[in-house]
Amino acid sequence: MRINPVTTRNYRTYIPKAEKTKCNTTVSQSTDLRLMDKNHNYAAVNFKGIPNTSLDLVKKIPLEDRLASLFQNFKLGDLILVGRNLNECAKGMYKDSDLVKNAIKRSFFIEDDNLGGNLGFIKNPLGDREVINLNDFEVGLISNNKTYSLKPHESFYVLQDDILMVNGVPLKIKDKSKTDLSMFRKNFARAFDYDKEVSQKLSSLNKKTISNLIQGTRKTSSPVTFAQVGGYKELKDSLKKDIIYPLKYPDAYENMELNHGFILYGLPGTGKTHIARALANEAGANFISLNGLDLESKWVGESEANWRRLFAEAKENQPTIIFLDEFDAVARSRDSKDEYGNKVVNQILTLMTDIDNEGENVFVVGATNNYKALDKAIIRSGRFGKHYEVAPPDLDALREIFDIQTKNKPLDENIKKDEMLNKLLSVGATGADTKHIINEAHNNGYIRAGIFQKMEDGTFIPQDIRQFKIMQEDFDKALDDFLKDKTSNTRRKIGYNN
Repeated sequence: MRINPVTTRNYRTYIPKAEKTKCNTTVSQSTDLRLMDKNHNYAAVNFKGIPNTSLDLVKKIPLEDRLASLFQNFKLGDLILVGRNLNECAKGMYKDSDLVKNAIKRSFFIEDDNLGGNLGFIKNPLGDREVINLNDFEVGLISNNKTYSLKPHESFYVLQDDILMVNGVPLKIKDKSKTDLSMFRKNFARAFDYDKEVSQKLSSLNKKTISNLIQGTRKTSSPVTFAQVGGYKELKDSLKKDIIYPLKYPDAYENMELNHGFILYGLPGTGKTHIARALANEAGANFISLNGLDLESKWVGESEANWRRLFAEAKENQPTIIFLDEFDAVARSRDSKDEYGNKVVNQILTLMTDIDNEGENVFVVGATNNYKALDKAIIRSGRFGKHYEVAPPDLDALREIFDIQTKNKPLDENIKKDEMLNKLLSVGATGADTKHIINEAHNNGYIRAGIFQKMEDGTFIPQDIRQFKIMQEDFDKALDDFLKDKTSNTRRKIGYNN
């Protein structure tokens, strides 16, 4: 390691008065530092390199003081390794890397021949200092006159005056060294700085997450409106009163407390996402749609930061409707063991409270297939206070969905629509199921009429579909295939949980 020479420091305080006459009078301008060991022998430290004699002398400074010197500037993202050999420490730390819940930006290694093993020190996201036992044997921890056993490859937080017993060798934890060793840290601690590389990767990850999942999913020009949503008249009327009218006629809601959080729950395929998109277009609002886990990050603290960026984006472009599909993935009931998941829930609660307090034109709609899994604080009034069940459609809704989905399709006039819809109703088919059957009938018609074969042969021309119509037999086959799939164990049931 190259260390630049120090040319302007005054080191007279390190030279005993009795020996002062032996020193150069311009010692304050020297690039050599004369240190004295306990036997009053001098060793020169050349700041252009670290001679073995200097390194040996630095090792005589108590390990607890060298370690304390690093603790004085200990930050989240720092890693301190202590042991006889850097390679051994690194291998042990590699095994225990899952104990570090944040990106490592800087690492330091203190070499010590007397310590009976290897240790790692980190600062966790809560600001606590932790020690990691990198050994295959237990390490003792003495704290407040009590002794604890730290098992191999486990971590534990340590405080001022705690003592670690490493294979019989004590190491006292101190927050500050006995003397100021800041000038000599480069002599006794090898430093490795990854901050630039890690920061670039984090920045790239965050930009990709926010850009692709927020800006890329903004759908302000989608043609979907409530007219394209079959059924659910009561739900659409409620959403108009709760969101659309307050945005269009704010004066009428001046003295009313608005809900900013809503939950749509029900079986898959019932149209929760479709309804949310139509809602945004009816309201003329910016629409942000993403999956509940899209903002999750493996870096500790980054998930919460992503949620803050999401809400900041929504506020900057209000009125905004945020749609969170699979909301239960991030808003599930908090578990005392899941500290990481709890922090995300807490962050969402805080952001929702801020929206309510500030009166922002931001509305958040969460959709879930598992309503019971949601945290109680999430679903209470003031956060996500209004809940709407999106149930499978009834016969009238199925008819409306069928008409919407077949509006621009060439249907034969002999189609037995009511007969088919009654069959769908009997098996609890959803809007997604109905759309799927219509599309499959269209494909079946192309097969029957030889359209796909002409495409395969390269003989297809637009005139081939001018007289084409979807026949009852095409629907019959699509419906039969669907009903077989509903009762088969080889395919996940559409619109239902297994």
